[in-house]
Amino acid sequence: MFDSGKTTTVEDTEENRAICRKYCPICPNYKHHQLGKFQPTELFCARGRSSAQNMKEITCFCSGCELYLKHHQRVGYFCVQK
Repeated sequence: MFDSGKTTTVEDTEENRAICRKYCPICPNYKHHQLGKFQPTELFCARGRSSAQNMKEITCFCSGCELYLKHHQRVGYFCVQK
């Protein structure tokens, strides 16, 4: 999921969750699968994939997130794949 050697780990902090809340709720994948109803409800890049079942990847918004850019992340769909 990450490009080793170039990425940094996203920490599970309230500051990072606040940033996440600006992006995840507007993500088509998040909205379509109603990921706010499943754990974790946010910060998938740090906390892992959603517990929602049978998700299919639709449009990913990870690459538009400040955390994705700040931590030099690669790929996306952290809510489904990480």
